[in-house]
Amino acid sequence: MSETDTVTALRAQCRALVIDWDAAKDTPGKANEIFNTHHALYKRLHVSPAGREAITGLLDDPATAVRLAAATHSLQWAPERAQRVLEEIEQLPASLYAVDAKWILRSYHAGTLDLDW
Repeated sequence: MSETDTVTALRAQCRALVIDWDAAKDTPGKANEIFNTHHALYKRLHVSPAGREAITGLLDDPATAVRLAAATHSLQWAPERAQRVLEEIEQLPASLYAVDAKWILRSYHAGTLDLDW
């Protein structure tokens, strides 16, 4: 399997995990397990230019949860674009995603957002 095929497969897996995480939001144990799996995958992807491009490519996804996750992770290498996406999500009315986006942006601007744990 080529690097491109591998990254494409990992991007699809990353997206699927975010969708699963979003669906499990009312089951905290399951949601946490999915989140941790997704985070490990993010850490695997973000070390290469192709992996970062794959994550950034999810900024235009139709699912808000996917855009939120992609924007959060893309802040490290595509800060302007990622911030725009987070600001758009922050404007969604009556949305928990809006609250997440607000606090992610605050943490990022304060220099306290750490995604390398």
